[in-house]
Amino acid sequence: MDEIRHANSLPTTILRDTREQRPWTFDGCAVETRDVTLSTGDYTVPTACTHDPESDTYHPRFAVERKSGHDFLTALTWERDRFSDELRRAAEWPHPLAVVVETSWETLLRNRGCMAWRDIHPNQVVGTLSAWTRHYNVAFRFAESRRRAELCAFLLLVRHSLRRREQI
Repeated sequence: MDEIRHANSLPTTILRDTREQRPWTFDGCAVETRDVTLSTGDYTVPTACTHDPESDTYHPRFAVERKSGHDFLTALTWERDRFSDELRRAAEWPHPLAVVVETSWETLLRNRGCMAWRDIHPNQVVGTLSAWTRHYNVAFRFAESRRRAELCAFLLLVRHSLRRREQI
């Protein structure tokens, strides 16, 4: 059965923050990416943003924050205040800031991969995530690989676009 893409139902463009160090390209996802400055998050869709032409900054009301395993652990420890500021910026959004981590939950809990050489106990990770999800408008997703994390982010952006279409 052929899929028909209805107007405004699926995103055709994904906005990617210019500060992304290892950006996802969404190869095979039938979307284009456009590099812009986002006030919060790393990826969003144009319909979820307002644009400030004076600063040339997009202010999303929904976004995906990408974290490698190493970046995620750094956000929990040394850069905790900076990351908490990011979470605060999403406090008033209608949907949570989605943080997609490029490592599995199992890897973190078993002290493997990015956790193997870190001075952080898995219980600290669990406690911090529990507190952040209670206090901030955030939802964490963990994926076994970078590619699966990228696809997870794409699906979150599609889901947001479909929800928005239902509300119109």
